[in-house]
Amino acid sequence: MSQALANRRLQLATRIHYALMRELGFGIDVGRLMKQPLYARDVLLVCDACSGHDLPRLAIAFRGLTIAEAEGVDTAGASQFASSLFQTSTAQSSQFNASQSQPASTEAASPESVPAA
Repeated sequence: MSQALANRRLQLATRIHYALMRELGFGIDVGRLMKQPLYARDVLLVCDACSGHDLPRLAIAFRGLTIAEAEGVDTAGASQFASSLFQTSTAQSSQFNASQSQPASTEAASPESVPAA
């Protein structure tokens, strides 16, 4: 476990705590957020639900650093919010082929393939 990643996660957890204090009127247990995955999941879901605020972005960054820490990735020297870009699953599921700059599949983009709400 990289100490830099742990420090950055602690900074984000603290920012989440104070942002929730401003938004909802109560904070979280930062130590629990750092150590208990189920508690972290619940807190981050609350952050995601707070639209129009900084909380969804902080939740994405915290998740990215948690994944990086679990995989042993060293992000030292990365920018403050580079972890929010650390989502490789979204890059692989893109409809666009980067080498051709055209949609990879026209079926996915057609309105007929979208289920009615």
